[in-house]
Amino acid sequence: MEPRRPVMGGLDVLLAVLLLLAVWLALPARWWPVDVGATALAMGFAAAGVGLLTGQGWAARVARVVATVALVAGVGLVTALVYTASSLAGLYGPVGTGGSIILTIVGLLLAPYLVVFPAAQLYFLLPSVREAGRAAAREAERDRGGPMGEAKRATEEDATDATDADADARDEDARDDAGESDDDPA
Repeated sequence: MEPRRPVMGGLDVLLAVLLLLAVWLALPARWWPVDVGATALAMGFAAAGVGLLTGQGWAARVARVVATVALVAGVGLVTALVYTASSLAGLYGPVGTGGSIILTIVGLLLAPYLVVFPAAQLYFLLPSVREAGRAAAREAERDRGGPMGEAKRATEEDATDATDADADARDEDARDDAGESDDDPA
């Protein structure tokens, strides 16, 4: 297991707890799309975090999916907040500027958790080119070994032997046609 996966798992669990606390304790009003979406995202982070901490094989895939969903939702939410803040400031003057400041602060508070962290997690959990090369080399080695690899190698050796025998026979036929023979000393 890579050393960074348990760290990512711990951060996933921490983010899940923070997300649940923010939605269920910090928000003053209930609105079901926010409650359901944030709770589902928190449960995804919790599942991925526990899986990464315990070294489960499926955990990295789940973590990548959850991070992608969080990144898309976070970029959309922060973009909407920034756009709304700029609209408020432009349309409503001094009153809009106050609302714009509040929306900007909310966007800045959400950006690390819903944009920066998922992007960093995707970066660290996506397989690198070097890891992909190592995986391909391990798979090729596994193909060469074992019963299937042995049968494949034996078939290739038989084909090579047959090709060599055919080449020797053609060389001998060519020498016979030219009047040379292996039996005749030259």
